[in-house]
Amino acid sequence: MTRPRVHSWQSIREHVLDRIRSGEWAPGDLIPTEQELAQQMGCARATVNRALRELAESGIVQRRRKVGTRVAATPVRRMTLRMPLIRDEVEAMRAAYRYEMTGCEHRVATPRAAAALCHGMPEELVMVRTRHLADDKPHCCEAVWLHPGHLDLPDPQHFGDEAPHDWLNRSHAVTQTRFAILSEGASGSCAVNLGLPDGTPVLAIERTSLVDGVPVSFARQFYPPDHRLVFDD
Repeated sequence: MTRPRVHSWQSIREHVLDRIRSGEWAPGDLIPTEQELAQQMGCARATVNRALRELAESGIVQRRRKVGTRVAATPVRRMTLRMPLIRDEVEAMRAAYRYEMTGCEHRVATPRAAAALCHGMPEELVMVRTRHLADDKPHCCEAVWLHPGHLDLPDPQHFGDEAPHDWLNRSHAVTQTRFAILSEGASGSCAVNLGLPDGTPVLAIERTSLVDGVPVSFARQFYPPDHRLVFDD
């Protein structure tokens, strides 16, 4: 029987997952090489590499140079830190939470968003700007990029009532979050939404959320001075 030819890395990822879930490739098994999979599936080796890299980052397979790719023996034991929802942060402070959408548009991804969601390609994404308040004081503002090719997005106006990450966590099984923490000066809408003078140092968090190993959202969150970030995992 001739295998159907698949060309996208998402299709290859699903094909590999199906063979793992069916038991054809059991935990601990080495799977075919990138070159073998590319020949079987009629695609470029680089496309297979992208699919396997995503599966490795989600803990489903393990890759070792000069050894190959092996189905993870205990994928559920991979530890990841969970970034709390901003609503949960505020309510844990025993403060009244309020959310505002300050902008929403379809636009070409910035270099950082493209690197996180589009393999560096300048695709058009949905970008939502938001502000979160605690007892009516600015707690956090953010810019959230959502990939419409990887998510069945609601009408953009939906985010006027529900924050993008609240919707994402409610409607999808978010399996992993990558994040980076940095400091930078407030500027533009960030400074306005936090009520700070331009140049004020703020805590910035970049987070990329994945569903089944696929990056679906990239956010830049900004907190005013003296914010304390706590992980409780």
